[in-house]
Amino acid sequence: MRAFLLHSGEPTLGLLLERLRIPHGTKAPEGGEKPDVTIHWGTYHPDRGDREVLQPVKSMLLAANMRRAAELLKLHGIDCVLEKQEADSGVRRQDSRWSHRFVVPVFHLQALSLFHKPQTVFYGSQARESLAAREENEDDYTEIGREQPSYYGTKAMREAVKAIYALGLDYGVVSVGVKPDGSFAVRGVEAAPLLTPRLAELFAEAMNRYGELTEEETPVKRGDVMLGADPEFLLLNRQGKVALASRFAEKDGPFGCDSIVLPGRRKLFALAELRPQPSTDVRELVIHLHRTMQLAAKRISDTELIWVAGGMPVRGFPLGGHIHFSGVELCSRLLRALDNYVALPLTLLEGETTGARKPRYGFPGDFRRQKHGGFEYRVLPSWMVSPAVTKGVLALAKLVAGNDRALKQRPLSDPEVVKAYYRGDKERIRLLLPSLWRDLERMPEYGRYESYLLPLRRMMLRMKSWNEREDIRPKWKISPFR
Repeated sequence: MRAFLLHSGEPTLGLLLERLRIPHGTKAPEGGEKPDVTIHWGTYHPDRGDREVLQPVKSMLLAANMRRAAELLKLHGIDCVLEKQEADSGVRRQDSRWSHRFVVPVFHLQALSLFHKPQTVFYGSQARESLAAREENEDDYTEIGREQPSYYGTKAMREAVKAIYALGLDYGVVSVGVKPDGSFAVRGVEAAPLLTPRLAELFAEAMNRYGELTEEETPVKRGDVMLGADPEFLLLNRQGKVALASRFAEKDGPFGCDSIVLPGRRKLFALAELRPQPSTDVRELVIHLHRTMQLAAKRISDTELIWVAGGMPVRGFPLGGHIHFSGVELCSRLLRALDNYVALPLTLLEGETTGARKPRYGFPGDFRRQKHGGFEYRVLPSWMVSPAVTKGVLALAKLVAGNDRALKQRPLSDPEVVKAYYRGDKERIRLLLPSLWRDLERMPEYGRYESYLLPLRRMMLRMKSWNEREDIRPKWKISPFR
C-alpha cells in the first residue's frame, strides 16, 4: 500500500473521499499491509511514528497559529499579511489593497491550479471566511489554470509552494496578493482547507497520482542517482570590480554565463557558470568539472581577472552551487533531507559575506524541475571554493539522495534552528553536526565516499570559513593565475 489518508470526517471532506482511489479512514490500518505513507487531514490524530508522513500534525498546528506562522514565513523571506490577524486587530492597512489576488491549491511541491481575482478589494471582518469558500464564488475568482499563467500568476504559484514547504506542510490552499507596487504577500494558508467541488477534484487527482506511483518509479528500483551541477563564479579585475562573464562565454554550453536581474527586470549576464557532464560517480563528476574549468581558462582571455566563488563575494551578485539529480523521486522527504544533512552543515564553512544571499536565495527547499525529468537543488552557495569542499559537498549530496528514507532528523523544523541558519550562527549549528553525521555513517555507502567526507567534516567541526575574495584557480591548479 503506497498511501493511506487518515482523517476525522472534517467538514466538506466527503467531497474528497468520494473521488479518492487510495485507502482512507478515521483509524490507521492495524495488522496486514501497512501504508508506506500516511497522509494526515486534520489535527485530531497524533503523529504515530509511521514510516513516512505527509502533512505532519505538528506543522498543521503551527500553520493554524497565525502569529507563529507569520514569524516563520518572514524568516524565510516570505512577506505575509495574514488577514485574520488584520481583521482581529481592526486595523485597515493601505497595503491590504491588492492589484491582483490569487488562490493556489498545493499538493506535494506542486501548484494544482491557479484562481485569480484582478480587482482591488479590502477584506475587513470577512477575513474569517475560508479561502476555499471565497474561491467558490464564481463572481470572485476565475480559474485560469497553471499551463499559461501570467508573470504574476507564475510568481504566485511559486510563492504558494514555497510557503507550504516553509511551514513544514505538504499540501494546503494559499492565498497570495500582489500589492500596487508589484510585490507579493501571502494572505493566508489553510492546512486542512474547506473544500469546494473543484478543490476536492484537484486534491483527489493529486492524491490518486501520488498513491498510484509504482514501486518501479521509486528510487529503490530506478538504479543509481545521477548527479550534475552548474556552480557559478565571478570574474574580478584588480580593483575588485566585476567583469561581465558574457565577454567570454555564450549563454549555453559547458562553460556559459547566467544573469542577475536588475530593477525593471533588466538582465545582466555577469555570472560565469560551469556545466560539467553528469555522472553517477562523484569522482568522475569532479573530473568533468575540472575539465570545464580548463575550458573556461582558455576562453577567458584576460588573465588578470581572478575567479571567486562562495555565496556573495561582491554585494549584489549572489552565487549558487546548484546540484542536479535524476534517477531519484522528487519529493519533500528528499528535499528536507538535503536541507538538513547538506545545506545546514555547510553553513559552518560560509564566509563572512555568504549569508548575504539569504533569504532571497538559499532558502531551504528551493528546487526547479528539469526537462530531462530530474530536478535542480538550488539551496547551496557556490561550493567550488576548493577541490576539498567540492568533493565533500557532492559526495554528501550523493549519499543523502540515495538514503533519504533513512535520514530522518529534521532540525530545521525548529524555528530557532531556522534563525541560526539564516543568521549564520555557527556555534548553534555545530552542536547539531555530530548527531547528523552519525546518521550518515550508518549508511551502507558511507565507506565509498569517506575519503571525500572526512576532510569536509573536519572543516565543519573547525568552522573553517572560506574566503570569498580569494582566487580559486591555484587550489584547482588552473593556470594562468596571479
